[in-house]
Amino acid sequence: MESITTERVLKALDAGVHELLANRQYFNDLDSPIGDSDHGDSIFATFSIVEKTIGGFPADGDIGKLFGEVGKAIIFSGGAAMGPLYGTAFMDAGKVAEGKHQLDLNDFLTLWKAFRGGIERRGKVKVGEKTMFDTISPMVDALQEAVDAKLSFTQAINAAIDAARKGMESTKEMESHRGRSSRLGQRSIGHLDPGSASMFLLLKKFMEEVSA
Repeated sequence: MESITTERVLKALDAGVHELLANRQYFNDLDSPIGDSDHGDSIFATFSIVEKTIGGFPADGDIGKLFGEVGKAIIFSGGAAMGPLYGTAFMDAGKVAEGKHQLDLNDFLTLWKAFRGGIERRGKVKVGEKTMFDTISPMVDALQEAVDAKLSFTQAINAAIDAARKGMESTKEMESHRGRSSRLGQRSIGHLDPGSASMFLLLKKFMEEVSA
Protein backbone atom coordinates (compact mmCIF):
# COMPACT_ATOMS: atom_id res chain seq x y z
CA MET A 1 0.00 0.00 0.00
CA GLU A 2 1.77 3.11 -1.25
CA SER A 3 -1.16 5.51 -0.96
CA ILE A 4 -4.80 5.72 0.09
CA THR A 5 -7.66 7.11 -1.98
CA THR A 6 -10.60 9.29 -1.03
CA GLU A 7 -12.80 6.19 -1.09
CA ARG A 8 -10.58 4.46 1.45
CA VAL A 9 -10.48 7.56 3.66
CA LEU A 10 -14.28 7.76 3.54
CA LYS A 11 -14.60 4.12 4.59
CA ALA A 12 -12.07 4.65 7.37
CA LEU A 13 -13.83 7.74 8.72
CA ASP A 14 -17.17 5.96 8.54
CA ALA A 15 -15.75 3.01 10.49
CA GLY A 16 -14.31 5.35 13.11
CA VAL A 17 -17.58 7.21 13.52
CA HIS A 18 -19.57 4.00 13.88
CA GLU A 19 -17.14 2.84 16.56
CA LEU A 20 -17.80 6.02 18.51
CA LEU A 21 -21.56 5.75 18.15
CA ALA A 22 -21.51 2.13 19.32
CA ASN A 23 -19.62 3.03 22.51
CA ARG A 24 -21.90 5.77 23.82
CA GLN A 25 -22.55 4.06 27.17
CA TYR A 26 -18.90 3.07 27.61
CA PHE A 27 -17.85 6.71 27.32
CA ASN A 28 -20.57 7.81 29.72
CA ASP A 29 -19.39 5.18 32.21
CA LEU A 30 -15.79 6.39 31.93
CA ASP A 31 -16.97 9.95 32.52
CA SER A 32 -19.08 9.07 35.56
CA PRO A 33 -16.35 9.05 38.26
CA ILE A 34 -14.66 12.28 37.12
CA GLY A 35 -17.19 14.24 35.05
CA ASP A 36 -20.88 14.62 34.26
CA SER A 37 -21.45 11.10 32.88
CA ASP A 38 -22.33 12.59 29.49
CA HIS A 39 -19.21 12.29 27.34
CA GLY A 40 -20.81 9.47 25.38
CA ASP A 41 -23.96 11.52 24.84
CA SER A 42 -21.91 14.44 23.54
CA ILE A 43 -19.88 12.20 21.23
CA PHE A 44 -23.06 10.54 19.96
CA ALA A 45 -24.82 13.84 19.21
CA THR A 46 -21.80 15.27 17.41
CA PHE A 47 -20.73 12.28 15.37
CA SER A 48 -24.27 11.36 14.34
CA ILE A 49 -24.11 14.58 12.31
CA VAL A 50 -20.66 13.66 11.01
CA GLU A 51 -22.07 10.31 9.87
CA LYS A 52 -24.50 12.15 7.57
CA THR A 53 -21.74 14.36 6.20
CA ILE A 54 -19.59 11.35 5.32
CA GLY A 55 -22.53 9.50 3.80
CA GLY A 56 -23.23 12.32 1.36
CA PHE A 57 -19.63 12.84 0.22
CA PRO A 58 -18.54 11.57 -3.23
CA ALA A 59 -16.12 8.63 -3.26
CA ASP A 60 -13.85 10.44 -5.71
CA GLY A 61 -13.97 13.80 -3.95
CA ASP A 62 -11.27 16.03 -2.52
CA ILE A 63 -9.88 14.64 0.75
CA GLY A 64 -9.18 18.13 2.02
CA LYS A 65 -12.76 19.15 1.36
CA LEU A 66 -13.98 16.01 3.14
CA PHE A 67 -12.07 16.85 6.32
CA GLY A 68 -13.14 20.48 6.07
CA GLU A 69 -16.82 19.58 5.77
CA VAL A 70 -16.55 17.17 8.70
CA GLY A 71 -14.93 19.94 10.75
CA LYS A 72 -17.70 22.40 9.91
CA ALA A 73 -20.37 19.82 10.77
CA ILE A 74 -18.77 19.32 14.18
CA ILE A 75 -18.47 23.04 14.86
CA PHE A 76 -22.12 23.64 13.98
CA SER A 77 -23.23 20.67 16.09
CA GLY A 78 -22.24 22.40 19.33
CA GLY A 79 -20.55 19.32 20.72
CA ALA A 80 -19.88 20.56 24.26
CA ALA A 81 -16.21 21.23 25.10
CA MET A 82 -14.80 18.70 22.68
CA GLY A 83 -16.76 20.07 19.68
CA PRO A 84 -14.51 23.07 18.95
CA LEU A 85 -11.42 20.88 19.41
CA TYR A 86 -12.49 18.20 16.95
CA GLY A 87 -13.97 20.78 14.59
CA THR A 88 -10.75 22.81 14.45
CA ALA A 89 -8.67 19.64 14.10
CA PHE A 90 -10.61 18.39 11.10
CA MET A 91 -10.69 21.82 9.46
CA ASP A 92 -6.94 22.33 9.89
CA ALA A 93 -6.30 18.86 8.48
CA GLY A 94 -8.54 19.68 5.54
CA LYS A 95 -6.50 22.75 4.67
CA VAL A 96 -3.25 20.78 4.23
CA ALA A 97 -4.97 18.06 2.17
CA GLU A 98 -6.78 20.49 -0.12
CA GLY A 99 -6.89 19.30 -3.73
CA LYS A 100 -5.69 15.78 -2.92
CA HIS A 101 -7.54 12.66 -4.03
CA GLN A 102 -5.00 10.26 -2.56
CA LEU A 103 -2.43 10.41 0.22
CA ASP A 104 1.02 8.86 0.41
CA LEU A 105 2.64 8.33 3.79
CA ASN A 106 4.17 11.82 3.85
CA ASP A 107 0.78 13.35 3.03
CA PHE A 108 -0.79 11.19 5.72
CA LEU A 109 1.71 12.45 8.29
CA THR A 110 1.10 16.07 7.25
CA LEU A 111 -2.66 15.55 7.61
CA TRP A 112 -2.39 14.22 11.16
CA LYS A 113 0.18 16.83 12.17
CA ALA A 114 -2.33 19.49 11.20
CA PHE A 115 -5.09 17.62 13.03
CA ARG A 116 -2.99 17.53 16.21
CA GLY A 117 -2.02 21.15 15.71
CA GLY A 118 -5.66 22.18 15.57
CA ILE A 119 -6.34 20.61 18.95
CA GLU A 120 -3.19 22.07 20.45
CA ARG A 121 -3.94 25.56 19.14
CA ARG A 122 -7.63 25.63 20.00
CA GLY A 123 -7.31 23.93 23.37
CA LYS A 124 -3.95 25.41 24.37
CA VAL A 125 -3.20 21.94 25.67
CA LYS A 126 -0.07 19.87 26.13
CA VAL A 127 0.81 16.25 26.84
CA GLY A 128 0.35 15.21 30.46
CA GLU A 129 -2.86 17.10 31.23
CA LYS A 130 -5.15 14.04 30.96
CA THR A 131 -6.97 14.91 27.71
CA MET A 132 -7.50 13.62 24.17
CA PHE A 133 -4.15 15.25 23.33
CA ASP A 134 -2.40 12.48 25.26
CA THR A 135 -3.69 10.04 22.64
CA ILE A 136 -3.27 12.00 19.42
CA SER A 137 0.15 13.51 20.15
CA PRO A 138 2.16 10.28 20.57
CA MET A 139 0.35 8.81 17.58
CA VAL A 140 1.60 11.63 15.36
CA ASP A 141 5.09 11.28 16.83
CA ALA A 142 5.02 7.58 15.93
CA LEU A 143 4.03 8.42 12.35
CA GLN A 144 6.91 10.89 12.14
CA GLU A 145 9.35 8.26 13.39
CA ALA A 146 8.00 5.79 10.84
CA VAL A 147 8.51 8.25 8.00
CA ASP A 148 12.02 9.04 9.21
CA ALA A 149 12.80 5.32 9.36
CA LYS A 150 11.32 4.81 5.87
CA LEU A 151 8.87 2.19 7.12
CA SER A 152 5.99 0.98 4.97
CA PHE A 153 2.54 2.50 5.22
CA THR A 154 1.27 -0.59 7.05
CA GLN A 155 4.18 -0.57 9.50
CA ALA A 156 3.63 3.12 10.17
CA ILE A 157 -0.06 2.59 10.88
CA ASN A 158 0.65 -0.29 13.28
CA ALA A 159 3.15 1.88 15.14
CA ALA A 160 0.64 4.73 15.26
CA ILE A 161 -2.10 2.56 16.77
CA ASP A 162 0.28 1.21 19.40
CA ALA A 163 1.47 4.70 20.35
CA ALA A 164 -2.10 6.00 20.56
CA ARG A 165 -3.10 3.10 22.83
CA LYS A 166 -0.17 3.72 25.16
CA GLY A 167 -0.97 7.41 25.22
CA MET A 168 -4.58 6.75 26.17
CA GLU A 169 -3.59 4.26 28.86
CA SER A 170 -1.12 6.75 30.34
CA THR A 171 -3.97 9.08 31.28
CA LYS A 172 -5.13 6.67 33.98
CA GLU A 173 -2.19 7.63 36.17
CA MET A 174 -2.41 11.35 35.47
CA GLU A 175 -3.96 14.08 37.56
CA SER A 176 -6.46 16.07 35.55
CA HIS A 177 -5.68 19.69 34.74
CA ARG A 178 -8.60 20.38 32.40
CA GLY A 179 -12.37 20.59 32.60
CA ARG A 180 -14.59 19.48 35.45
CA SER A 181 -12.33 16.59 36.39
CA SER A 182 -9.57 19.06 37.31
CA ARG A 183 -11.65 20.00 40.38
CA LEU A 184 -10.97 16.52 41.77
CA GLY A 185 -7.24 17.07 41.89
CA GLN A 186 -5.43 13.87 42.85
CA ARG A 187 -8.75 12.02 43.08
CA SER A 188 -8.81 12.03 39.28
CA ILE A 189 -5.80 9.69 39.31
CA GLY A 190 -6.73 6.08 38.61
CA HIS A 191 -9.40 6.91 36.05
CA LEU A 192 -8.98 6.74 32.28
CA ASP A 193 -9.73 10.04 30.60
CA PRO A 194 -12.94 9.60 28.55
CA GLY A 195 -11.85 12.09 25.90
CA SER A 196 -8.60 10.23 25.42
CA ALA A 197 -10.53 6.96 25.14
CA SER A 198 -12.95 8.24 22.50
CA MET A 199 -10.08 9.72 20.52
CA PHE A 200 -8.29 6.37 20.66
CA LEU A 201 -11.26 4.37 19.39
CA LEU A 202 -11.78 6.83 16.53
CA LEU A 203 -8.12 6.70 15.51
CA LYS A 204 -7.78 2.94 15.98
CA LYS A 205 -10.77 2.11 13.80
CA PHE A 206 -9.75 4.66 11.19
CA MET A 207 -6.22 3.28 11.00
CA GLU A 208 -7.36 -0.34 10.88
CA GLU A 209 -9.71 0.40 7.99
CA VAL A 210 -7.04 2.34 6.10
CA SER A 211 -4.67 -0.62 6.28
CA ALA A 212 -7.29 -3.33 5.66
